[in-house]
Amino acid sequence: MKISELVTKLEEIEKESDGKARRLCGTLIDDLIEWDLEMTRVMKKVNSKVLKHMEAEEDEFIKFLMKEGIESGSIGEA
Repeated sequence: MKISELVTKLEEIEKESDGKARRLCGTLIDDLIEWDLEMTRVMKKVNSKVLKHMEAEEDEFIKFLMKEGIESGSIGEA
């Protein structure tokens, strides 16, 4: 279940509640939204680092393939 689905259900509960239960639902909704935003920021940082690492590994792999191809004669050296 997605955070947005949880928030929607909690908003329905919040509408039917009053007093302390309503305040607690509101607080929980706010906390979930804040957590979701923070996780989005964290995942963007992680994804960026992973992509940079993968690009570096890809470059090394291409260099390796070129070297092996040249050494084996499969490709010509330019």
